[in-house]
Amino acid sequence: MEGTLRSLISEWFSSEIPKLVRRDISLPIRGNALALIGPRRAGKTFMMYQIASDLMQRGIARESIVYLNFEDLRLSNLREEDFPTFLKILAEMTKPLPSGEKALLLLDEVQNLKEWGRWVRSLLDRGYAVVSGSSSKVGVREIPTELRGRYLERLVLPLSFREFLKFREVNIDYLEAPEKRGRILRYLREYLMLGGFPEVVLNPEHAKELLRVYRETVFYRDIIERFRVRDISSFRFFLEMLEGSFGSYFSLSSAQKTFKSMGIKKSKKTLANYFKYCEDSFYILPIRKFSFSRKAMLQQPRKVYPIDTGYMKGESIGRRMESSVAIELMRRGDEAYYMKEGDSEVDFLLVRDRTVEEAIQVSYSLDEVEKREIEGLRKAFDLFGGIKASILTWDLEGERSLDGRTIRLIPLWKWLLSH
Repeated sequence: MEGTLRSLISEWFSSEIPKLVRRDISLPIRGNALALIGPRRAGKTFMMYQIASDLMQRGIARESIVYLNFEDLRLSNLREEDFPTFLKILAEMTKPLPSGEKALLLLDEVQNLKEWGRWVRSLLDRGYAVVSGSSSKVGVREIPTELRGRYLERLVLPLSFREFLKFREVNIDYLEAPEKRGRILRYLREYLMLGGFPEVVLNPEHAKELLRVYRETVFYRDIIERFRVRDISSFRFFLEMLEGSFGSYFSLSSAQKTFKSMGIKKSKKTLANYFKYCEDSFYILPIRKFSFSRKAMLQQPRKVYPIDTGYMKGESIGRRMESSVAIELMRRGDEAYYMKEGDSEVDFLLVRDRTVEEAIQVSYSLDEVEKREIEGLRKAFDLFGGIKASILTWDLEGERSLDGRTIRLIPLWKWLLSH
């Protein structure tokens, strides 16, 4: 194993870092391990390359940075007893960082290493800076257990719309010019249809096949294998029901009735576990109904969105717009819920410090659904008082007055580019 480790580190020192398109994610790397989490193929490996490239541009020696990918077959036999050898090789082959750490270790797919949490903690104890990247095979609930408060977490999602435009080398200055605005709308439609997985964005002609492979990998490796699902056919049917509900409501009780109508007995607990598997694997993004009662909140159907609009089927731009907003709110770290009171609905309520601060509706064709959008906001005003209210539109901009309160009409592209 010593020869293998020396060879892999030497390969890294002598290789060229792939050409990068910078992502808009801040990456602190001092004090604790930095854990990059998120769905498969969202770009966590390239985030590690970005860290290395940034440090080297600042004059940090290449020998102060080590990248290891634990999906490399040559590391499949690495065991706990190899840890002293690993330390010896690092001491021999690396140089300290100017910040004081011995070196920066970029450990990709580290969850493949047995006792990976102990390895990372032990490396931190010995003064190494550690960035760990892992696929959705390691859930957000496992990282705190393994790293025990000694980590910072960064969520790496597929590309934002701003990043999508950067990958396409689109200049976003002077977007109010009519022709440029028209081009931005064309790119927005493409973004909603393709989604934001970097490889898909760079190879749109292969989008359908790439997304199919991503989905099947999540299905088999991140869910079936990881959670040891025995009834594969039932889970596949459940997943198809979930996908059919993207951008809409999903009820476990309704799913249970559907299984029953097919002569298949599934407990609600089993279906709830299926749902959680999909969430923990970063395949779906559920939004709960807002309620002042936590019990009532947990009992209500959830709205379900994909982690990337590329996973959606059909041409419904309206649902894709709403899904892109849900994903962007997750990216921004906002606490979001939906509101449904009688016939009144609001797509998203934003809550900060336990207070509802903003209501957001999403509408592709405002004229056709204006009553639903406006009446939902009217109800939100009645319930929550002087909150901010917005309707995200395809390209309609301005303000409307409702009972003396202001509703902002914001083009979706402008809202997506606003952070």
